[in-house]
Amino acid sequence: MSWLNRILLALFITAAIAFLPSYEHLGAEDLARVRAERDALVEGNQTLAREIRLLEAEIEALHVDPEDPRSNERVDRELARIAREDLNMIMPGELVFEVHRVDDAAGAQR
Repeated sequence: MSWLNRILLALFITAAIAFLPSYEHLGAEDLARVRAERDALVEGNQTLAREIRLLEAEIEALHVDPEDPRSNERVDRELARIAREDLNMIMPGELVFEVHRVDDAAGAQR
């Protein structure tokens, strides 16, 4: 190895030793950020999996079994529940009562 190559190699090693510790913390910050991101995604996936299970159960409740005479009643009840909860519908002849709650701060001012 020539003396010029040795000097350049020594300068490169010196520069690497001098500057690498200043960038070392960036890797730890990135790792922490990526782990937090991964944890949030895992939690979101678990939430979506629970929602999918609920929707699959709802779909299963809407299936009519030709061999089961009570399946039509079950489907009718499930459709009525969906109409009430998801679409805010009521049956003919039913009354709707709206209850408005007064906030404590607003009630104290009166």
